[in-house]
Amino acid sequence: GNATPAIENISFTIHPGETVALVGPIGSGKSTLAKALPRILEISQGQLFIDGYDVTQVALSDLRRAIAFVPQDSFLFSTKVKNNLRYGVPLAEMPEIEQAAKLAQIQGEILNFPKHYDTLVGERGITLSGGQRQRTALGRALLVDAPILVLDDALSSVDNQTATQILDNLSHGTQRKTVIFITHQMSAAANCDRILVMDQGNIVQTGTHNSLVNRAGLYQQLWNQHKLKEVLQ
Repeated sequence: GNATPAIENISFTIHPGETVALVGPIGSGKSTLAKALPRILEISQGQLFIDGYDVTQVALSDLRRAIAFVPQDSFLFSTKVKNNLRYGVPLAEMPEIEQAAKLAQIQGEILNFPKHYDTLVGERGITLSGGQRQRTALGRALLVDAPILVLDDALSSVDNQTATQILDNLSHGTQRKTVIFITHQMSAAANCDRILVMDQGNIVQTGTHNSLVNRAGLYQQLWNQHKLKEVLQ
């Protein structure tokens, strides 16, 4: 019911296998854009295309097989860690589960749990830390093995170094995916192939970290704020 559009006059292309970060202030439209991709939010036809296909004309089940969407707060079930990981692929075997956990940088911690992959996770993942819950949810999405991965602030509770390693895992090797990384973590975003900077529903800057950080504008301001916080911590 708001008279001001959440996103407006946005145009961009993301290439297969590219890792693209979306950064910007709270309320700039990043999450709205992320939710439009798998049609969690419905959009009009003729606006968003994947491999040339209008997403509004693609069967929802087919679209969501192509896009794994990981929100900031994913629901974990009161069952074993391995069952939470293979929720989208119930018949997945342990080697596949372990590979997904490794890519999500959660394997080492799972092996430190009392019963490893058979450790019971409390309702909503209450027995796990915020970062562990997010990486378990990411592992679940990776096991589904969709070609497009949308992370909507899905690593907000993960430290910058681990988040950067996760993105590196996803952008290299045979399992390389097209990743759209919505984030406030500037250090992790800086390592992406390309960065889209959003403000008030518009993309106001686009480029690599090196090109944007040396250019007066919103990205430079966000980066300077990030560096100041690091100094003050």
